[in-house]
Amino acid sequence: MHIQRMNKFSLLAIAAIFSCLQLAAQPRWSPAVRSEREMRWMKDSLNITEAQASQISGFSLTYQQQMDAAADQPGKKKNQARLMKKKDTRLKAILTKEQYQKYYKREEMIRKQDQIVYKGHQPL
Repeated sequence: MHIQRMNKFSLLAIAAIFSCLQLAAQPRWSPAVRSEREMRWMKDSLNITEAQASQISGFSLTYQQQMDAAADQPGKKKNQARLMKKKDTRLKAILTKEQYQKYYKREEMIRKQDQIVYKGHQPL
């Protein structure tokens, strides 16, 4: 009887370990998917114009690809912070003041969740 309880415990422990490993091994979204999702959010939440969408989509995919490349290199956080700042500069020139403030708040929240200190351009 003691062995049966031990086997059940072992099976539960192994199942728990595999569950944790599976969660940790979740793949990153592709750059194209991330770019599309961000564009959809900007259209829905920031009400960007077609002209703004055209300008942003012109560099959005490239930015996401560069972020992936930076994630696989030494100095990851520094390189990604540089890319975020570059993106912010471009977006600040395209978005209205109100749109940029809303965008910035969202980015700040995302960065806090990822435990990366967000040091983009502060809203005016």
